[in-house]
Order: sequence, then C-alpha cells, then structure tokens
Amino acid sequence: MKKVSFYTLSLLSLLALSACMPAKQTQQRKKTPSSFKASKSSSSKETSSKSSSSSSSTYESSDEAFQKRATFDPDDASALQYIPDAASIPELEKIRNFHISTGFVIQVNGEDINGDKPKTSYDEVTAALGQPTFSTDENDPGNSVNIWHTDNGDIMCYFTNNVLTNLSFSLKDAQPAKSSYSSITTSDTPKTAFDKLGRPEMIMRSERDTTFVYKNSNDEQFSFSTQNNQIVGVMSTYQMKQTKDIIDSVIKDK
Repeated sequence: MKKVSFYTLSLLSLLALSACMPAKQTQQRKKTPSSFKASKSSSSKETSSKSSSSSSSTYESSDEAFQKRATFDPDDASALQYIPDAASIPELEKIRNFHISTGFVIQVNGEDINGDKPKTSYDEVTAALGQPTFSTDENDPGNSVNIWHTDNGDIMCYFTNNVLTNLSFSLKDAQPAKSSYSSITTSDTPKTAFDKLGRPEMIMRSERDTTFVYKNSNDEQFSFSTQNNQIVGVMSTYQMKQTKDIIDSVIKDK
C-alpha cells in the first residue's frame, strides 16, 4: 500500500512541479518589486544565450508574457469547454465545477492577497462522481488519494483535511498531438491551441491553473497551462522529460 500511495502522490507532484515553476517567478516579483528588473535583465541574457539550443524552455522565452497574464486568483477551468468533443465527456463539466484549494494564503507586505477561496469537499466530489474505485486510505479517504474509473478515463483526486487540493483526468483512447508544442504560444487562445493539437491525453487541475498534457508521435510529452480563458505557459518536451526524470529519481530512491 505504501508503494501505491507514493506512486500516486508522485504523479500528482508532476502537476505541482509544472505549475510551480512560473508561480515561483511571479511570487518573487510580488515580494521584491525593486529587484525584479535587474533579475529579469540577467534572466533575459541567459535566455538569449540558450535560444539557439533545441532544448531551450518555452517558459523561458515567454516569461514576460507569463508575468503579465498570470494572477493569484483561483483558476475557473473555463478552458475545458474548448476540448474537442467536450460535450461527449460529461466528466469534464463535473471536474470544472470543482474548486481546487491548496489551503495556502499568500501575503504581500503583511496583507493577504488571495483571501478566502471556495473549496470542494470530499463529500461534494463523491456526490458528483460516486464512490471512488480505489483509495490509498479507505479508513480516511478525505486525507488520501482517490481514483475513479469512468467510461472516459481515470480521475485521480488528492484530498487534505477533506478538501480537494489537486486532480488529474487521464483520457481514454488518447491520440498523438496533431502538431508540436512549438506551434502554440501564450498569444494563442485555449480554443486555438486545441484546434492545433487536438484532444489532450491528460488534464491536471490545481488551484492556480489547468494543465493539458500531450504526447507527440515519438511518445514524448509536452503541455500547456491555462488560467481562466488564457494560456499562461507552454512546457516543451525537454522540460517535461526533466520533470519526469526528477520524479523517477525520487521514486527510485524510495
């Protein structure tokens, strides 16, 4: 049971790592506005020197766009409606209605800037999805990872103190993306991105954003993240591989 629990938590940590990389940059800007220009200038030089490399990060090249577009407000997952054939996947509307909450409060100059936020409880999730197929702790499912096998894929939800903090939805019959990650940018709308790429193989929701994961014809993963109805970041196949390698390394050490 411990191995299963750690494995599922490790999968969820992929979401955390994907979402937190740009979030850390945003928090740094909020806390140290006077030093942001200097650090950004240094970062820009590094980005420029890496731009000729095939493994350079799309987040690095779109950092300024992210800083302008991202907020501390909870994501409403509105981009889910633009997934191809979304109407044929009733689970999408259900997970869109969930309020993801980390429970963390962000402070700037001693003041809360993200305040009280709506939350979704374990009971509310089971009311929408039914009883889970599997739980890492059947005696305390409100403090564990729970999995639902549905007609359209598997939904995995993580709860802390009976509050939903993360979820992922692995879609059945996923096909390779119709084009590469380089075909989309933060200037695109979610609908445009879906038109270019097709249906994702996995959807991951956090409090801050929704991430859509794809595989190319070489079985390499990439993703883009949305906040409300705009794209705030694109993660290349190289970045996704780095993240997966970190996860695999942690699992191996255990």
